[in-house]
Amino acid sequence: MLSIFVALISCAPEPPPLPGLPVEAVTGYIREGVDDPGGWARDLIAALQSADLTVDAEHVCQVLAVVEQESGYSADPAVPGLARIARRQIVAELSLLGPLAELGTDWLLGPTAEGADASFEARLAEVRTERQLDELFRGLVLHHSRHAASLPFTAGLIEGQLEQLNPVRTSGSMQVSVSWAQAAGERDGIPAATVRDLLYTRAGGLRWGTARLFAHPASYDRPLYRFADYNAGLYASRNAALQEQLSQMMELPLRPDGDLMVHHGPGSTDDGETMGLLLAWRAMYAPELSERTLRRDVALEKEEGFEQTRTWNTLKATYRTRTGEEPAYARVPDVALDSPKLSSDRTTAWFAESVERRYRACLERG
Repeated sequence: MLSIFVALISCAPEPPPLPGLPVEAVTGYIREGVDDPGGWARDLIAALQSADLTVDAEHVCQVLAVVEQESGYSADPAVPGLARIARRQIVAELSLLGPLAELGTDWLLGPTAEGADASFEARLAEVRTERQLDELFRGLVLHHSRHAASLPFTAGLIEGQLEQLNPVRTSGSMQVSVSWAQAAGERDGIPAATVRDLLYTRAGGLRWGTARLFAHPASYDRPLYRFADYNAGLYASRNAALQEQLSQMMELPLRPDGDLMVHHGPGSTDDGETMGLLLAWRAMYAPELSERTLRRDVALEKEEGFEQTRTWNTLKATYRTRTGEEPAYARVPDVALDSPKLSSDRTTAWFAESVERRYRACLERG
């Protein structure tokens, strides 16, 4: 079945002649020294066409800039210290077991799967790429699902939690969110497990990475903000500008992180500092705007339609009146990156600026 989906998304054959750059021109934008640049060009064209995007220099170089930043043109990039990182994450996730966390880790990694010649612990020590780690962990989940009665106190993990321990959350040449790609694949009728496999192929990584990069229409005047959104979340740059304007009007500090609500997971949010300040702003400057309307509007913070709401328009109008300035549409959000793959402190601004430099260099190659 996987081979069928690979054939559907791969573009080993020459893409059909459509408006836009041909394979030879796209190849010219790829950095020197990359293996099979023509293959990367064909798969990139297919990814852009799949997303209904024009194959032009701007789109091509935005995708290639993310590829260079995230993997250096590797469909399944190796991660230094991956085994150590993965084990540390597993122990952290099992901390819910309290003093039994280490015992739980030993139970999780200690067995040897049917047909294997080493335990999961020993095999984990040998992994070098995310695909190797992902495949090992899925085998681990399958093994423990078959032996759920082996340790009664872990029954809760088996019942829906064990798969959440998988430390591979982003993957492929563009390090796209696995959960985002799986949701997108589901809409196309591709099973979640198959999407995971396809993300480790050149064609699959480019397909869903490109789709995520351009998933949302936004009136950004620089690719910088789209790169920031790729790192921090949909419309993070747009929302960060609104947070900054809200902070200025209320003369109170507020970190412009791009989230107007506190997000705990899909469909789970709480009020945070931004919502508290929005409610205070409403009471002071827009009492005609009901709290119910404000909350309904803010619920659209990850959608284009937020820009057509009363809350958006009223806040922007208030800012114009209060400051005499035109409110900025976007700013790079202030987000510190928390990833075990990073060896030093990084921010969304660092990521976006680095990718934009690569984007400019790519355009010059053309």
